[in-house]
Amino acid sequence: MDTDKFRKRLGEIVKKPVALLTLAAVFLLIVGAITYASLKKEITLQDEDKKMVVTTFKSKVGDLLEEKKIKLRKEDVVTPSIDTPLKNGMKVTIKRAVPITLCVAGETREIYTAADNIREVLEQQGITLGPLDRVNMELDTPVFSYMYIDVTQVKEEIVTEEADIPYQTETVKDDNMERGQTRLVQQGEPGKKQIIIKVLYENGKEIARNILEEKIIKDPINQIVHVGTIGVFTTSRGEIVRYKEVKTMIATAYDSSEDSTGKKPGDPDYGITATGMKATRGVIAVDPRVIPLGTRLYVEGYGFGIAADTGGAIKGNIIDVYFPTHEEVQKWGKRYVKVYILK
Repeated sequence: MDTDKFRKRLGEIVKKPVALLTLAAVFLLIVGAITYASLKKEITLQDEDKKMVVTTFKSKVGDLLEEKKIKLRKEDVVTPSIDTPLKNGMKVTIKRAVPITLCVAGETREIYTAADNIREVLEQQGITLGPLDRVNMELDTPVFSYMYIDVTQVKEEIVTEEADIPYQTETVKDDNMERGQTRLVQQGEPGKKQIIIKVLYENGKEIARNILEEKIIKDPINQIVHVGTIGVFTTSRGEIVRYKEVKTMIATAYDSSEDSTGKKPGDPDYGITATGMKATRGVIAVDPRVIPLGTRLYVEGYGFGIAADTGGAIKGNIIDVYFPTHEEVQKWGKRYVKVYILK
């Protein structure tokens, strides 16, 4: 186009200001409509059981919630996240956190959570379960308001300990010592054993011990103590008598008119005891199964004697003491006496 034609056309346009303004207004209306349509968004908002459809010009999820004055706890979960740009037709979901009680290793705390189940609660709280740990409910149990979750931390430990093995005390009767006397012959020493133990802890406290193995490191040495067996008493005459044993027995008596075997004067071997000793005061007939022949005795009320004879009627806890005269036999009669077996 040449210069003259351009100037002519420009002059024609300038001469029509109304048409120019109308064109500009139409242009602005079109641009505005397009802009409004692009900024306006219809959003479905799901807040737990409450559902609503809202219109907004906000650009992000967080801005929409603020616009609608919807308050959140820090534990509430918004899907998609609050920094997500809004798009027309988008659905925004709010999962509200609920209060629960969480007890871990005996320490209790009140928390809010929007987790779906117990497993997620523990993951959120950074709690890793050990192989022996226990939870009071299944990990897939859905979370509900005011539920109580108890985590018991369980640990096993193998420990090795040493322990003393107590020694035993052996008591040996000593016929060369008086009763009441003791003598330490060998000092006892405790032994040692190694014990392998499995210790079970719950929440840091020991609750059980199980012995897995015991091994003797050193055997104990028994203590040996000699104990006197000799009894001592003083007779009415002031004689000190030492004895090993005392028995309560029935005592009868015999004299020269008949020996303990029933032989009478004039009979062969009359007056000769079972040990060959001639019957005299101090000779005592016994049952050898109870008191061995040759044993020195002291008979209460009779005096010293020796077990030197036997008799057909002398069985068990019976003795027969010899007296020189029949009067003494009669006076003695039959009685219970203490018989001391002398040392």
